[in-house]
This record gives sequence, structure tokens and C-alpha cells, in this order.
Amino acid sequence: RSIPTEDGLDVTLEESAELIIVDNGRKFDDAGAHWAKDAIAFVSARELFNGVSDTAFAPDSSMSRAMLMTVLARLEGVDTASGGEWYESGMAWAVEHGISDGSAGNSDITREQLAVMLYRYFGEPEAGGGLDGFADAANVSSWARDALSWAVESGLIVGTGDGRLDPGGRATRAEV
Repeated sequence: RSIPTEDGLDVTLEESAELIIVDNGRKFDDAGAHWAKDAIAFVSARELFNGVSDTAFAPDSSMSRAMLMTVLARLEGVDTASGGEWYESGMAWAVEHGISDGSAGNSDITREQLAVMLYRYFGEPEAGGGLDGFADAANVSSWARDALSWAVESGLIVGTGDGRLDPGGRATRAEV
């Protein structure tokens, strides 16, 4: 068992074992003061997200469909390092599991597309909430309505701060 402490990590072993501690933390020049800095540190240390370089995360850049498929595949323990293109393994996994049809991988992912892929990833759970509280609720595509309702109800997607949901707007790397 291990318990994080202020000074490090308290580890108790019942039998002898070799304990290897690896610090995968990464420092990105463009993430240190960003509103999503803690989330960026979390996902990059767990190797779910990579930076766009060794020193940059690009938190406000658009997330692509291929990036999301790769992140979800990594979350499931898929080795995404193989394949011709950097996203090939993640895309194949997403198609196999019904998360995506694999099209338009290099396209920016919209907020409603993000909701649909997450909704499928989580097994298309029931959603009881509506989207009527958003001024642009009528702009949500019919194919995304249940997924976006679920994502909002779950707190995975929030409004833009001006009373809108912006379903067709791009999702940034920091938002994801």
C-alpha cells in the first residue's frame, strides 16, 4: 500500500520486493500559469497526453479527433507507439470499440463530437438532464443531443461562460 505524504510517499510492503519509483512529471513552458496546469501535469505524467514538443504542451491549441482516440486508447492501456502514423494504433482501437468510425482523424474535434466519443467510451449511459439552460441549445446536432446532455450532466463539458454550450466550437487540448 502507498500513501502520499507532504514529504513524499509512505510505502508499506508485506513481503520483500524491489520498489521502483519513476517520476514522469513534465514541465511545459506554456502550461505553468495556465488554468489547466494541474490537469496537464496529471495527464502528461501518466503519459495519456504528450506535449507538442519537449517544452510545449499547446493547451489552447485545437484537439484533433486522432488525439482523442489516442488518449482514450492509452487510458485503456493500449500501446500507441506502433503503426505508420502516430495515431494509427489509437484510431484502430477506437474503431474496434465503437468509439469512432475513424474518419477525419486530423480534423479539429468539436465539443459535440468530443461528447459523443466520450459517451460511447463510457458505454452510452443514461442522461436525464436537458440542455435548455444554454442559449444555443437548438444548435446541438440531433446525433449529439443525448451525449451532450450526459456530458453536461456529468460535468465533463461545461458552458462557455456566456450562457452558451458552443457545440460546434473546437475543443482545446486543455479542455480535453
